[in-house]
Amino acid sequence: MKTFLALIGVLVSIPALIVVGSLINGLVLSNLWGWFVVPTFGLPQLSLVPAIGVAMVVRFLTHQYIESPEKKEKKDSTERWTGLVVTLFSPFITLLFGWIVHQFM
Repeated sequence: MKTFLALIGVLVSIPALIVVGSLINGLVLSNLWGWFVVPTFGLPQLSLVPAIGVAMVVRFLTHQYIESPEKKEKKDSTERWTGLVVTLFSPFITLLFGWIVHQFM
């Protein structure tokens, strides 16, 4: 029963993380687009939904995951939490640095 509940937890949490990650990436891209692309190139503002789509396309085209032979063993919980934190908070760190650069424009 415990294994079944763990499986259900994984099946629910992975899609939820994908949705939350997509929303965060779209929000960050929309802000960065407005701060840098609109004034530099005169392009229109990018709203949230198209920004999510553009972020997904860019991630699809650029993301490469190569797992080393040492990492093929089962991941421990620390590595899983690290991946979760990086996925959810790295866009906000990018947004923070973008905001700092935007202040100098």
